[in-house]
Amino acid sequence: MKPTKPFMMRGAGKAMAKKIIAVYGSSGSYKTTTAIALAHYISKTDPGANIILVGTDTTKPILPLIAPNEKKFKGSIGYCLSAVSFEQDILFKNMYMATDKIGVLGYNIRENANTYPIVSSDRIDDMYTVLRQSADYTIVDCTSDITSARLTSQAIIKADNTIELITADLNGVVFNSSQESVLQSEQYRYRSFIRLVSLDNRFSQDVNAVKAALGAISGEMPCCTKAAEAFNQGTLITNGVSDRTYNNVLKSIYKLIEED
Repeated sequence: MKPTKPFMMRGAGKAMAKKIIAVYGSSGSYKTTTAIALAHYISKTDPGANIILVGTDTTKPILPLIAPNEKKFKGSIGYCLSAVSFEQDILFKNMYMATDKIGVLGYNIRENANTYPIVSSDRIDDMYTVLRQSADYTIVDCTSDITSARLTSQAIIKADNTIELITADLNGVVFNSSQESVLQSEQYRYRSFIRLVSLDNRFSQDVNAVKAALGAISGEMPCCTKAAEAFNQGTLITNGVSDRTYNNVLKSIYKLIEED
């Protein structure tokens, strides 16, 4: 059963990481799956941590993906961004508690880009400021668009760490080359990205050729059938997956985040 109240902050004397982590990359690179799996992994690795998972996509809202059977929860990131001011109580009111330590803020079922008024850059800045103050880790599931999707572009600018997932195919190579000129801007800190080639088992891939074309790569995100199944069942955020290879990559990402 879903917890009904927002999580409590860490006790006095326990330092908060207060990190914002952006998960960004090419279309079909399993950004949402990775963001959810990472939230679950951190919650199990650091049981005292409070985590907020933020979904920025209006074409594929995150809340019904997280909890497909939840019918009563009406909160939405759209309400937060449309409020007179973005305050912590507004955040908690519109945050779905997937577990007692993981809250989810995102668009809800049947919402799209036209559901709410256009949001100012200042309001988006306010949101990320409040998010940083409200949890140990804020994980932002970004879209693939950094030029017009301001929730995504600002997430990457504000992030302490950006995980970039790139499909191991021509689509990923073309995407990378088209975005690189934008990301070279100093505000994005592109050279510090954790860049992973996202593998797929649906077709043959020349991973070495893709890596050579992409340049600096931190590692590979393996294709994980168990993660895909848990994602489709809406259980990934609560149960995670029992796949050693996949979890070892999550462990490596977590270590890079903590070492930064």
